[in-house]
Amino acid sequence: MTTSFNPPTSRRPANEDGFVVGSVVGRYRLLALIASGGMAHVWAAEPLTSGGMSRTIALKVIRPDLASDPEYARLFIDEATIATAVRHPNVCQTFELNRHENVLFMAMEWVPGDCLAGLIRNGNRFWPLDVDIAARICADAAAGLHAAHEATDEKGNPLGVIHRDVSPANVLISTQGQVKVSDFGIAKARHQLHERTRTGEVKGKFAYLAPEQIAGGPTDRRVDIYALGCVLYTATLGLRPFGNGPEAMPKILLGEFRRPRDIDPTYPPGLEDIILKALQQRPEDRYQTANEMREAIESWLWETSRLVTQADVAAMAKERLSPETQEAIFKLRNRTRVQAEVAYQMLRESLDMLEPPTASTGVLVPEEVRARSRSSRSPDPGDDEADATRIVEFDPFAALDTGIGPRQTAPFSPQDLVPRKSAHAPLSLGPKKPLGGPMAAPRRRTPTTGGTGGRKRSSKKRKQRDEFPAWLGPVGFGSLALSIAYWLISGGSRF
Repeated sequence: MTTSFNPPTSRRPANEDGFVVGSVVGRYRLLALIASGGMAHVWAAEPLTSGGMSRTIALKVIRPDLASDPEYARLFIDEATIATAVRHPNVCQTFELNRHENVLFMAMEWVPGDCLAGLIRNGNRFWPLDVDIAARICADAAAGLHAAHEATDEKGNPLGVIHRDVSPANVLISTQGQVKVSDFGIAKARHQLHERTRTGEVKGKFAYLAPEQIAGGPTDRRVDIYALGCVLYTATLGLRPFGNGPEAMPKILLGEFRRPRDIDPTYPPGLEDIILKALQQRPEDRYQTANEMREAIESWLWETSRLVTQADVAAMAKERLSPETQEAIFKLRNRTRVQAEVAYQMLRESLDMLEPPTASTGVLVPEEVRARSRSSRSPDPGDDEADATRIVEFDPFAALDTGIGPRQTAPFSPQDLVPRKSAHAPLSLGPKKPLGGPMAAPRRRTPTTGGTGGRKRSSKKRKQRDEFPAWLGPVGFGSLALSIAYWLISGGSRF
């Protein structure tokens, strides 16, 4: 797949698909053509949303002349099926498979950067990477391949995925240093729709084919390990081990290639051993899993004290990206940022219309509380029955009927602040019947003093207590304080 980033602001003429920047495919709007291949084109696109928030994705659109071919349609569907079954940070994610008119398309993760082939190519020559950076990239790619090899179906049965097209063009590197394996277009798996490879048919790039692929023998995950060894060889030396094109096939079958230290005497011996084991002729002599190869590379990095992080890979990617590609990435990212700012302003304007409830400004009164308040007073023609909730002013001191603070401007009873008795709360914070004011009076105790004198003293105390303001009583005021504290702690969520 050839990378050809185009600035998203320029309006390009229609390609053979009839799509241009701004065209709508499914529920996505095309922003820029970022890659072209023999089976499909890849566009940077954004979802059609009205809220201003969107995320740039990669939209892979099959060529219309191939969409009518059932075999290519099945191949495209198999690619999406396999990709969605693999969930790993080092595998490019697939989000959606759909059809627009007669054209199949696939929504995938957009990786802002370039493929490894684009980063090491300098005109007609390869520009090799530092060995430690190349080792880190191949170790991460091996982790993604292992996840694909271990993928299972919904019942936990192994899918037996084989990528079969591991090459520098299918290893993506972002400007944040992330490495992702992509393009499962010719991958092999169980229960796939397209026909298996026919006798004499070879799928994949010649320079990265394993001997058993050329010979037409049975293949498994170890063909991907062989190809990854070729990728590591190419990334560190700037040369393909067997050359390219059909002339590479006899060399692959015979195992004829130059050892890395024969080309560069300063090449690290430990890394050379990893490449030589990955390029063994017999599959049983190679690493048996991609994870085993990854561990070998990690061990070499550790033993040679070569600490390589994503930041180092990101610095390399930014250094090697062309100015045109960097400009295109910047414009795509800035477009998303501008839309996020617009969405934020829209949200902020809508929230400014509502005053957040506080202890001194207002509380949000549910409909059931308003209904109880309306049932206890005469109807008011000014009520808005359509509102499910209503913001009203409420001051705790207004409940004491002392004239302190603003009065209520909407029907609301402070009694609603008192927690209701429930099966989980056998004790109530206040009496059931209000007495002498808006808050409930304290419960009267039955006099226990014997004789007439005791009853007279109890009657006298009861008379004094009835004349005493209820809201200043120790229990009444305590109930009010507890109610206000409960409301403040709950943040008004009870209402």
